[in-house]
Amino acid sequence: MNFEATTEEKTLATAGREMMNYSEEYGKLHGLKKVTDNGLRTLNELSHVGGKLTRYGVAFGTTAKNFSQADRDLITSFMNNKVDIERKG
Repeated sequence: MNFEATTEEKTLATAGREMMNYSEEYGKLHGLKKVTDNGLRTLNELSHVGGKLTRYGVAFGTTAKNFSQADRDLITSFMNNKVDIERKG
């Protein structure tokens, strides 16, 4: 059994950490006062899905079937720098 992470797994783990960091740092950089409920939901999803990515492929970790289409769309949007955090006016 090989316990070394593959290049793909390392790439996904890095993306997951970036998603979690973005979510955590967003308020410090942009403030949360004007963020809508949908914007907060997106930030929470970034943290949740990012965490799942960091565990992808490890023993007892996540697999492809653990990601919904919404999760996959969020990952794609994030990796293409197209995540929109909804804000009021």
